[in-house]
Amino acid sequence: MLERDDALRIFGVTSVENLFFTQYMPDADGDFVKVYLSCLYHSQLGDTGFGITELAKELNLEKSRVEAALRYWERRRLLTRKSDDPPRYMLHSLGEHMLTGKDSFRADDEYLHFSESVYALFGDRRKIRPSEIATAYEWVKDLSLEPSIVLMLLSYCISARGINFTFSYAGKMAVKIKEEDIESADEAEKFFSRSEKIRKGAKNVLKRFGQRRRPTEDEINMYETWVYELGFTDEDILSACRETVKATNPSFAYLNGILLGLKKRSGGETVKAQLKSEDILIGQTKEILNVLGVRTSAQGVQNAYKNMLNKYPHEIYLLAAKDARRRNLRFEDLLPIADTWNKKGLDTVDKIEKHLSEITDISPLAKKVLAESGQEGSPTTGDFKYINAWLESHSEEIILYAASLSRSAKQKMPYIDKVLSSFKEKGIKTVEQARSTAPVQKSTVTAQKYQQRSYTEEELSRSALDLLKEAEKDNE
Repeated sequence: MLERDDALRIFGVTSVENLFFTQYMPDADGDFVKVYLSCLYHSQLGDTGFGITELAKELNLEKSRVEAALRYWERRRLLTRKSDDPPRYMLHSLGEHMLTGKDSFRADDEYLHFSESVYALFGDRRKIRPSEIATAYEWVKDLSLEPSIVLMLLSYCISARGINFTFSYAGKMAVKIKEEDIESADEAEKFFSRSEKIRKGAKNVLKRFGQRRRPTEDEINMYETWVYELGFTDEDILSACRETVKATNPSFAYLNGILLGLKKRSGGETVKAQLKSEDILIGQTKEILNVLGVRTSAQGVQNAYKNMLNKYPHEIYLLAAKDARRRNLRFEDLLPIADTWNKKGLDTVDKIEKHLSEITDISPLAKKVLAESGQEGSPTTGDFKYINAWLESHSEEIILYAASLSRSAKQKMPYIDKVLSSFKEKGIKTVEQARSTAPVQKSTVTAQKYQQRSYTEEELSRSALDLLKEAEKDNE
């Protein structure tokens, strides 16, 4: 009955809710805004046969770009995909949805969870736009990358390029990850570890050239070829930089010619051997961090651990990690712990395990000795040495009694040692025997509050009562 005047296409009005301008447009990509407005225009004109191909042609955009825009607005819940073949979409009223509070169309929970993870990754350091999150999520959908791997990629870009890196750079890395068929977190960690190594290596070459700038993508690719195809180490490449002094303007291309000549003459090391050694190092580093109870990427400390392995074997560092965790120490403390053991002659796994076992066995007694003698903190290695020696001749009860007598002494452990030596010489083996040398009224409490004097071996051979009386006189 009614017909539409074709002039409406030019002179009519397309209704756009103000919510779109205030809540959605500021954060959206410009192309995505064009796609949404065009969809509104054609939907209000009843152009049901107008498809993605026509939309791309009208807006002078790639078809893939239009599809990305539609997915973006679908995730922002401005439209819903009703069918796939042919693709059909329904646009929603933003005002009605806000006023009624009805969730009349299903949210993309996976996208929302991904968005929250990205926002948490950047925190207050950078304001992330929804369009940037949409770009990153395209790598999940279009490249079939796991969301966790994309988050690892963003974390790597922050580390390598700074918090303000461009998402176009990250996109190139995402394509490279896809090309290498990386599907697991472990594979991704190895990839980023190698990428970081390549980036730093290329930067060091530029420093040798006297250039203070970031390497270009071509320079990074060339460095990667030297390492993984020609089999050169970082040290080999930096050594070859000496030959570039012959050039007026040293460059990666000039250095490439030098390295190709070296490869032709020497044959070089195989790439497989290098990758295998890297896999072993990453595995060992992860094992150390797991024993320490540290949740961090092995990539950050694997170079430091590689240098540590030049001094002691991995098995000794595993024992050091167990000891460090017991004492609430960190990764940086592993080498000092191993050095301390080595100075004491604990240079094998068997010796160290025996040492740690002894410490574990007497640790409760050591803590009681500290408490009885009025000391705070944790037992030291010296304390354990004393207690081990005492246990050869004395019971735990007599040791704790001797510790209680040392509260006013300045050097508590040596004082306890002298008291126990005196007990041993007199044949005192029980607390009752030791107390029998003191008066019934237990005047020792007052005497122990006075300043402690030093005793000779001859004085210690006398009774505990004589010693305490002399201490009382000296402090009057």
